[in-house]
Amino acid sequence: MRKTSGIRKAGWIGLLIGLPLFLLMQVPALAAQEYPTRPIKLIIPFSPGGVSDLIWRSMTDAMSKVLGQPIILENKVGGGGSIAYTLVAAAKPDGYTVGQVPLGSFINNYLMYDVSYNPLKDFTFISGVSRYAESIVVRADAPWKTWDDFVIYCKAHPEEVRVGFSGAASSNAIAAKWIEKKTGMKWKKVTFPGDAEGITALLGGHIEAFPGAGPQNLLVKDGRARMLLALTTDPIPDFPRVPTFKQVYGKNTMNGNGLMGPAKIPEPIVAKLSKAVQEGTQSQSFLKMMEQMSMMPAWRDSKDFTQIVQTQFINFQEFLKDLDMLKKK
Repeated sequence: MRKTSGIRKAGWIGLLIGLPLFLLMQVPALAAQEYPTRPIKLIIPFSPGGVSDLIWRSMTDAMSKVLGQPIILENKVGGGGSIAYTLVAAAKPDGYTVGQVPLGSFINNYLMYDVSYNPLKDFTFISGVSRYAESIVVRADAPWKTWDDFVIYCKAHPEEVRVGFSGAASSNAIAAKWIEKKTGMKWKKVTFPGDAEGITALLGGHIEAFPGAGPQNLLVKDGRARMLLALTTDPIPDFPRVPTFKQVYGKNTMNGNGLMGPAKIPEPIVAKLSKAVQEGTQSQSFLKMMEQMSMMPAWRDSKDFTQIVQTQFINFQEFLKDLDMLKKK
């Protein structure tokens, strides 16, 4: 009898000891079910008024309605976006800190510089949003009517033409620098924190050309600028006669934009965020912004967006290799 009582006593003790551990194991699942219960911070890696900022501000109201919590945008400028990416990577994977990801600068920063994050290991890719409508524009009163005119002039006048860039590692900047090298042109390069500053400099006559990610196309539509080359694979819908990067130089480009968070965000939270992004891309404010900047909506779920990131990692690596801009191992 004593032996049986001892066994029963040990069993109850084991159950009591194991009970808190069992409850602790349920905490993440319960948190994911209740998510979100407070505001969500969305980090934008570039300055206010640029393409990244404009896109996500047009989506936040629709996303907030789906999630039932406000989305607070924070612009963290610096390091060509790497400051923002580092903050996202270091955040707690609970879905309350996420970040906008323009694939070009995100991947190129890692390939070019020593940064604290690995784009393929340290993030959860939540949802794709759109493709950029990158292009090289000049002011409407510039002497160059076509891309060929511009190339001929730049080759004959090395380092005379000032070209602005929204960050040293952005995809539009890398594409433009690739063209410069392949054609033998030599520009005087000026780097800005984002598109807004580059556009202001172009309109003010401080630079002659600007390869932008989208907002510069607004200037073309209202007659203040002229598009010379689309830095895209396919023609930009509003400018079908403008030659593309693919047509002129035979290279494929596809710089995407989406939402990411730190690695290991629980799948139920990823699904809720992705659904909110999908609703955001269907909102009238987002679609109007896409139309204004001649950009192409392209919502993708987490699985598809992750595959796009992996593909673009290879593509951007090839561009930087051609430019001898890969960081030395």
